[in-house]
Amino acid sequence: VLALTFAIDAKDHYTRKHSEHVAAYATAMAEDMGLSKVDINDIKQACLLHDIGKIGVHDHILTKPDKLTPDESIEMRMHSSKSAEILRPLKFLSKVINLVEQHHEKYDGTGYPYLLKGEEIPLSGRIVALADVFDALSSKRVYKPAMPLEKVMDIIMKEKGKHFDPLVVEAFIPTLDKCIEI
Repeated sequence: VLALTFAIDAKDHYTRKHSEHVAAYATAMAEDMGLSKVDINDIKQACLLHDIGKIGVHDHILTKPDKLTPDESIEMRMHSSKSAEILRPLKFLSKVINLVEQHHEKYDGTGYPYLLKGEEIPLSGRIVALADVFDALSSKRVYKPAMPLEKVMDIIMKEKGKHFDPLVVEAFIPTLDKCIEI
């Protein structure tokens, strides 16, 4: 897993830091929710590897400061499936691979790649999804500045029941102090 995270970092230095933050947020949530040590470890590994498929995304898309074109958006959306493809030969990561592939599924069924809805998305996947979005919104990106925490939380609360599982959002709120320290 460490070797693969270094491969991600070689492609895009931002991605490794992002993956580390997502892992910290998601594991803090999972611990607070009382998930098993095995599930927490799977979540941590999935977070560290969730963007490895970006190795297959063209650099001009990853570093584009403007809105993506429809074709560029399609290529970017493929990264979760590419991530799973890269990891699939590693049988010891079988549970992790599903979380990696499903990290852009949304609670209301409008996510990708499978349009999974509600409990069709494993709880661990719903946790990873929230942690991923939290870090994406609260971090500076090439195409946007970091958002203030209050605005990030407004977005998350508005997306409760749509993008995010309401139970995961409610579990995330007490974890927020830990996340801010990261």
